[in-house]
Amino acid sequence: MLLDDVHIVLLRPRWASNLGSVARAMKNFGLRRLTIVDSCIGSWVDAWRMAVHAADVLHAAVQTDDLAAALAPARWVVGTSNDPPAGAQVLTPREVAELARERGAPTLLFGGEINGLDPAELLRCHAVSCIPTAPEQSSLNLAQAVCVFAAELFAAHGASSPPPGTAAPTADTAMLQRLEVALRELLESSAWAGASRPKNAIAALMQPFYRANLTDAEVRAWLVALNKAGQR
Repeated sequence: MLLDDVHIVLLRPRWASNLGSVARAMKNFGLRRLTIVDSCIGSWVDAWRMAVHAADVLHAAVQTDDLAAALAPARWVVGTSNDPPAGAQVLTPREVAELARERGAPTLLFGGEINGLDPAELLRCHAVSCIPTAPEQSSLNLAQAVCVFAAELFAAHGASSPPPGTAAPTADTAMLQRLEVALRELLESSAWAGASRPKNAIAALMQPFYRANLTDAEVRAWLVALNKAGQR
């Protein structure tokens, strides 16, 4: 079932109570895969207390300090934010659930409770998803946000739902990370490097590649082209 492959990634979570509530929300809607990156949480006492009937989700959670490694196997990373960067493909949680019929299970990336995801992190996602909210209060608690996405995915892909489509798989994030390295190396050895550039210039250049849903073969063709362009 698609729900088994949905991957929830929490970047820089701060409060154990939210972690426990995330695990409970995931269990409510049949999600199991949880990764915690660069955690700011000390004791997990409150996490275990809040994870009612969801201790197994916490037990199975993967912890790492390396976001790139956590996302490397993913073929569809959806960052969550109420402030998407210019040019990003922006989806609602319901659209994410519907598009999963074609794209397969998403990796949903959630930022920490204080500052969320920064622009460079969002630019390295295939799409950005915003939860529709009243303008008077646009930010949600971390566990509430996870719950909204989990509920939409369960409604669309529960046991009675048809299987996802069989579209050609896109390149995984590890391939796009290799492409970014090759692009950076080429540009930094050219006149491009001497000009004044925005802080996230490379991430902004990479964003169209994430949006394009390139296949492995297409990314490999770009890697060969960039390698040849860098040769003298």
